[in-house]
Order: sequence, then structure tokens, then C-alpha cells
Amino acid sequence: MNIPVDWTVAGPATIVLVGALVALMVDAFYSRRTWLGSGLPASIATVAATAELVRGDASAYPFAFSLVVLIGTLFVVVASNVMNFENAMPPGEYHFLLMSAAAGALLMVSARDLVTLVVALELLSLPSIALVGLRQGDQRAIRSAWTFFLASVVSTAVTLMGVSLLYGVTGTLRYDELADALTVPDVPRSVVSVAVVLTVVGLLFKLGAVPFHLWIPDAYEGGSVMVAGFLSAVSKAAALGALLVLLAVSLPAASDSWQPVVAVVAAVTMTIGNIGALRQDDAIGLLAWSSIAQAGFLLAPAVAVSGPFGLTPAVQYLAVYALANLVAFAALAVLLRLRGSTRLDDLRGLARTDPWMGVPLVFATLTLAGFPPAVIGLVTKYVVIRPVVEDGHVWLGVVMGVNVMLGLAYYLRMIVTLCGRQDGEPYVSPSPPISVRFAKSTVLIGTAALIAVSAWPDLLLSHLP
Repeated sequence: MNIPVDWTVAGPATIVLVGALVALMVDAFYSRRTWLGSGLPASIATVAATAELVRGDASAYPFAFSLVVLIGTLFVVVASNVMNFENAMPPGEYHFLLMSAAAGALLMVSARDLVTLVVALELLSLPSIALVGLRQGDQRAIRSAWTFFLASVVSTAVTLMGVSLLYGVTGTLRYDELADALTVPDVPRSVVSVAVVLTVVGLLFKLGAVPFHLWIPDAYEGGSVMVAGFLSAVSKAAALGALLVLLAVSLPAASDSWQPVVAVVAAVTMTIGNIGALRQDDAIGLLAWSSIAQAGFLLAPAVAVSGPFGLTPAVQYLAVYALANLVAFAALAVLLRLRGSTRLDDLRGLARTDPWMGVPLVFATLTLAGFPPAVIGLVTKYVVIRPVVEDGHVWLGVVMGVNVMLGLAYYLRMIVTLCGRQDGEPYVSPSPPISVRFAKSTVLIGTAALIAVSAWPDLLLSHLP
């Protein structure tokens, strides 16, 4: 039997995987190992995959999530040139694993059955784990990768139990057929409730939601800075997209089972993430706990996914969050290369002494905080709170409002530090090599995009489904 291949779904992921293989081969046979050598085919493949994606149905939600994944991956590939000539990090293997994980992310958001979803989840997870521990001779990175691996294995096992239960009670694994099967009156509701909760667990883990969040600070601080950026933006986009599409397409009939769980997890996640961030004195650690809190805001609109707003609020918030986080991590990667530290005390006065990196880091932080002049951050905060309240989850809307204010405490502390006066001798920024300038260019381009959508929010809000 001939099974037709939907290349609008499989095409971008296939191109990305081909790019991963070419990057590895170029690095293996090129006489001089540089990040540009393997990074160039990875960049070309990402651009080609984006072009292939645009040829498809731009009105479909998987398109929006896939676009975030591809743009985020291209951003990371280019910014990763900051690690050029770092002997402990092999560039060919790095780009191969990065592109393989991106292919898994694309397949996750485009999956139309649970088997593809689970396989894509592993294709994203395993290369991501390897990326965290890739730096040779770094014991902390290896420990972080091991923690990541154990948490991933347990969550996947739980998800597989949920998938098997769903198949047992419905006889199908396809999204559209699951939605119909769950409306049949004689389906055992108690079994369905357990199956749905177990299935969602794996996606909550990748999203970094509580109680599956403890791997995030360890992995972000143990791995390379741009790997942390990839996990915070691309991996999170894939997990959110897969989860929301699954809930909206396959499980609306079981909303009584997953809606209370998602609401409580979202509230607890944003609260614990913000409390954890308050205690951080390193910028990367602060952003790690901040990404946990932001996962709660990304997850909250899921409780109203069956309402008139659909997936739109989550998509719009994700686009802004991912861009701001990537700008922040890329700026920190440059600063770590030039200054050797990302501690807040060592970054004091950065906006004055090195405005080309300091000002973008300030603006990205303002966006995450939802504080003017980064208006787009404030607008998207309203965008995700509104459907939650209008769907009747007023208590969750109140928790979100309280956490917006709680987040301001550490975001503004970081901004005040960056804009303050530097203690001691004034810092003189050295002339960076060409590889660092590549990373700086991504920071500046990303900041320009944030400024543009802050000045004209409709550039974003009217062009995403």
C-alpha cells in the first residue's frame, strides 16, 4: 500500500536533518576545524527549511510553532560562533546534535498521531542531553547531562504508559480519531482521565513545568550558554506547541480531566520559578529560573484552548518570549567570552561601559518583565491573561497578575545593576574577533526586532494565527 507523504509536514524536518549530516561531514573532512565550516551548512539548511515551511499552510498552528523553532535554531547557530576555537567543544558534533534536536522539535509540533509525537520527543531530548554534556573534560556539564537524562527517561516512561492506556480504551493513536473516540459514551472516564494526565507529563517535562523543573537550572548552568538559549526557546516552543495541539485537537472531550491539572501546574510553575529567580546572583541562573516562571505563563492559556481565542494567545506570547530570551542568552555568551563572567556584580554598569551588549540585554530583560518601553512584553502579558479570565478561571488570572509583579522584583534588579555605575576601574571592551561579531550581530538584529514590535505591536499580533 502506498502511503502518501505530506511534505509540508515532513519537508522542513527532512531538510534540517540533511543539514545536520552535511555539517558533520564538512567538519570531518575539512582540513581546519572552525565553527563557520560546520555552521554554514547548518544555517543554509535552516533557511531552506524555513522556505519549505512557508510554502505550506501559513494559517495552521503548527506553522507558527515551526516558524519559531526554525528562526530560533538559526539564531542559535549563528550566535554559537562565539565559541569558535574553543577546543573543549567540537563544532561538527555540536551542529549535528543541534540540528537533530531542531528536527525533533519540528516533528513534535507537526505530529498528527501519538507514535510520531513520542518518537519526535526522543529525537529532541537525546541530542539536547548530549549538547549539555558535550564540552570535553567538564565534569559539571557531565553531571548536568546525567540529571537531564534521568529526568527525561522517567518522564518518557510515564508518557508511554499514558499513550498505551489511550490506545487501549480508544483503539487509535491518531489525533483526529482520538477526538471522536473520546466522545463515545461507553468509554471508561476514569481510565481516560489517568491516561490523559500521564500522556501530558512528558510534554510538561520538556516545557520545564513544576514538578518537572529541577533539571533546568542544572542544565542551563552546566551546559554552554547558547545550549541554554536553545533549550529555553526552541525546546520550549516544541513542547508547548505539541502540548497545545494535542489538547486542542485530540483531547477537548477530556478537558474535565486535564484542565484543572494544567491550571494548577501553571500557577505553581510561575510562582516557584519567580521565587527561585529572586535568589540568583548570576545572570544565567536568573534566566534559568525565569524560564521556569515563563513556562507557567505559556501554559496558562491552555485552560482556555477550547474557547474563542484558541491557541493564538500562547503563540503570540511564545514568539516574544523566545526572541527576548535568545537575545539575552546571546548577549551573555558574548560577555562570558570577553569578560569571563556572567555574575550580576561583574556586569554592573554594562549599559554604560559596553552599550552594544548592555542595552540589548536591558531591553530583552524589560521585554520579559513586561515593562515599558518594551511595550510588546506588556501587551503579550495582557494577551495571555485575558482568555484565562474570560474562560472563568479568575483565580488563575489573579495568580498571573501577582506573578507579573513578583517577576518585576528580580528583572528590575538586573536592569538597575546593568545601568548602574561600575565600581573600580572602568572596563574597556576589547576589539572582538570576527566570530564574536557574528554573535553580536544576532543580538543587535534580535533587539531591533523587539524594538520594532514594541513600537508597532500589530507587526506581530496581526500576522500570527
